[in-house]
Amino acid sequence: MLVSVYGVAAAFSADDDGTVRLPFEVSTGRLIEPVWQRWLDWDPVRMVPRYTDALRSQRAIYVDAGTRDEYYLDLGAQAFVDELSKIGVTPEFFELFDAGHPAIEYRYPLALRFLAERLAS
Repeated sequence: MLVSVYGVAAAFSADDDGTVRLPFEVSTGRLIEPVWQRWLDWDPVRMVPRYTDALRSQRAIYVDAGTRDEYYLDLGAQAFVDELSKIGVTPEFFELFDAGHPAIEYRYPLALRFLAERLAS
């Protein structure tokens, strides 16, 4: 878990010099609002209103997640699709499937076929 949190912090809230900023105080767990805001700025659901034109211009959108995802990404996927609907965008493919987060390699061919077909057209 610690490595995951640090990895997300490195992606979402590192300074220009590479210093990784956690969005909370380690000793208390209290949020550091400006750093937490940087995380929220990367939330796909919250990004939809900022990127409406870009999302509407997509040739296809693919969204899937396991219904038993340990990180609750199925809830995030549903929220993302709901937000897309508010701007009049419907993913060409959306599926919540019966699985958790790991060991879903069997799903890759489905996603890769979808992508390859869209790139070829």
